[in-house]
Order: sequence, then structure tokens, then C-alpha cells
Amino acid sequence: MSKQARPLLQPEQMIQRTEGHLATDMDGDKVLLSLSSGKYYNMGKLGGIIWERTASPVTRRDIVAQLLKEYEVEPAACDSQVADFLQDLYAEGLLEPVSHAGAQSGGAGNTLD
Repeated sequence: MSKQARPLLQPEQMIQRTEGHLATDMDGDKVLLSLSSGKYYNMGKLGGIIWERTASPVTRRDIVAQLLKEYEVEPAACDSQVADFLQDLYAEGLLEPVSHAGAQSGGAGNTLD
């Protein structure tokens, strides 16, 4: 994924995936089609897990805390990799910051799974 100039997402910032995507699982990997750009993305298994967690508003810190409960990984490395992945999604327009008011309205994208 290419990175476009966007502000860095903060650990406590509420984020949610944008609408207009079709996603499915293929051999354990999450594959996504952006209907607006026509681009396909293979997020892999862990990227797919993170993608699923952005269906409703969540913070990076919450995602990292959940992953640390499920996987044996060094916390700083987990946070760094999740931050990079989320920033890539944001750069591609697949993820957006949401306000607390927007967090109550929902608005996840479409899935095929």
C-alpha cells in the first residue's frame, strides 16, 4: 500500500473502516475490494483480524490490547506494526477517524463473508 500524506493516527483516536468495500476470506487471508478505487488488497490473516475489529469504532490502543491477549508478541513491536498497518489503511482511504458522536452511528462497510 502506498502512503499518502495524512496526519498520523493517535493511539487513543477512535477509528473505523470506511464504507464501500467488499471483503471475503480466501484461504485464511482477508481480501478486500475497494468499490471506489477498484483496488484489491490482500490483508493477510492478521490484517484481516485487525480489519474485522475496525467494523465499529475502536482505538489502536484497544486493538493492540486485544492482540496482546491472543498472541505472544512484544507490546512495543505489536503497537508499532499495528500503527503502521492502520496508517496504511488510512492512507488508502479504507479507514477514517471518527468522533465520539460518529462512533454511535455505526457505518461499517459491506462484507461478503
